[in-house]
Amino acid sequence: MSTAKLNIWVSELDQPCRISNRTWYVTIYGCDGKPLEWCGRRYVVMPAGCGHLEVAVPPGCYTINAVWGFRFLGGIYYVNHFTDHAIIQASCGQEVCVNLYAPTAHRCGIILLRAVQDLQKQNAIKPDLAKRAQEVINELVRAIPAPVNEFELGHLDEIDRLVEEQERESEREQERPGKQASSK
Repeated sequence: MSTAKLNIWVSELDQPCRISNRTWYVTIYGCDGKPLEWCGRRYVVMPAGCGHLEVAVPPGCYTINAVWGFRFLGGIYYVNHFTDHAIIQASCGQEVCVNLYAPTAHRCGIILLRAVQDLQKQNAIKPDLAKRAQEVINELVRAIPAPVNEFELGHLDEIDRLVEEQERESEREQERPGKQASSK
């Protein structure tokens, strides 16, 4: 039997090119979204001292993430910081390096704020709910430290610019002779 070996590395908070010195706790999920269980082992909250964990897994496709601390109280895991997820494909006899990025809570708040704004634009949530959520999220974001590096949020302005260009081009397409404007 030939397993795949995963070398999982976790970045320092807001530092994509530095490995963390703290212990993180890694969970590996299968394609069904459930924690991997194989050969009598559950691949959940495995300690990754100094931001590193090496583990053998059966060949497959996995989603991996980590938290930097947890407590188990009353049947609930309370965690205080999550990495981004990584999706990997591991083949027989292969060694796979996985890098998990540890974003700041500020970035998570900004992304949630943008999601609320998009949901309102799509009429998926009511304007009054969106407004209340935006006020609370903005208050939270102002209360927590902003990322040190432009890495976390620097691309958002560029994405906004590209989306606006795409929307303008779509409107021009609709206005060209021979094209009928779509009804909304």
